[in-house]
Amino acid sequence: MTRSTFVCWWLPPVAWGAFILVVTSIPRMPVPLPEMSGIDKVSHLAVYGVLGLLLMRAFMNCRELSVGPATKWTLAAGGIFAGLQELNQTWIPGRGAEVLDLAANVAGLVLAVVAVRAWQRLIHRTDQCDRADAARVVKDNARMRKEMTTMAEALHVDEDTFESEVLQSDKPALVDFWAPWCGPCQMMGPTIDKLAGDYEGEAVIAKVNVDDSPDLASKYGIRSIPALLFFKDGEVADQMVGVQSEDALKEKLDSLA
Repeated sequence: MTRSTFVCWWLPPVAWGAFILVVTSIPRMPVPLPEMSGIDKVSHLAVYGVLGLLLMRAFMNCRELSVGPATKWTLAAGGIFAGLQELNQTWIPGRGAEVLDLAANVAGLVLAVVAVRAWQRLIHRTDQCDRADAARVVKDNARMRKEMTTMAEALHVDEDTFESEVLQSDKPALVDFWAPWCGPCQMMGPTIDKLAGDYEGEAVIAKVNVDDSPDLASKYGIRSIPALLFFKDGEVADQMVGVQSEDALKEKLDSLA
């Protein structure tokens, strides 16, 4: 045992035990005192409660014992000391050993042990709650990352790629004709991108900027945006104009599958 270990963990219970022994070894004054047996027993309870706490602290931190073994060692060491201390009083003038004093000493040790065990249980439950919360956060983050990865971005096509990406595709297609300055188009954007992730490998979800591809907009008679055209086998199968719900768009796509 190093000096720092002794000073940190073992000196407090040793010093407190020495204090108990010194105080109880002082001969009683011959002057009769009023009856204070109740207060005397409470003092025994408190003094040995402190000793129990210090012993539990030393055994758990220095010896690295769990609560169970630390409890046994604390009760054993504290009980032996209490018995020797009461035996010591039989040799002091005016003092004597009392069963009730010994019982109060042991009760103080037991209360200290119970308090430490309750505190450790509370800490354990708090740690479990913290771990559960941390696991929940990790799970939520993983779910969010998964959702973000599954949420793809719609395919941007223009006059050069429209035929190969949309008309020649063997899958049904939804094409959103839009423009950056169009407020309703901006509202539809997240829904179109989400559909791109949901229908990845099952349908083509594309966007056409009418400012960049005016000939395409003219070809398909786009006069109001957002205009949502559904294609199958290279032909327009259906169309919707204005902001639409995700469910409505899915229903149209599913009908083309």
